[in-house]
Amino acid sequence: MEETIKIAGTWLGELVYNDDHRPELQGKTMKFRLVLEENDGEFTGECVDTEGTGVIPEPASINGFIDDQVISFVKLYPHFYFVNDQVEIVKDEDKEPVEINYSGEYNAENEQFEGDWNAVYAVKQFTFGYAENLVSGTWVMKRV
Repeated sequence: MEETIKIAGTWLGELVYNDDHRPELQGKTMKFRLVLEENDGEFTGECVDTEGTGVIPEPASINGFIDDQVISFVKLYPHFYFVNDQVEIVKDEDKEPVEINYSGEYNAENEQFEGDWNAVYAVKQFTFGYAENLVSGTWVMKRV
């Protein structure tokens, strides 16, 4: 069993938008900074988007856990945001914020966490069931 990484502190990261996004977002990146506090394998903190495509002007809350080399956390902005046709971030206060789920593993060689993220932005009900609008991508973060 490998030693659990101590997650408390400041981390810099970058996410990439996968091909399930609109063409003008696919392959684009956004950088962020996480400041985390840890308590017995669980952690909380704040995430601030710093530059790139899709920067949201408000900080997001972070809640997650780390077990050995595996990490999982939810990022939640205080409001619902979406990208309009001009690739600008727009706040919609009439909708609930969306949970963005991150999971990954520690890469000891690169001294960073690497993984995938996803969010369900819309759920539509049809007579035969439900359809979800899922967006996803990859991410990395390294301790400052």
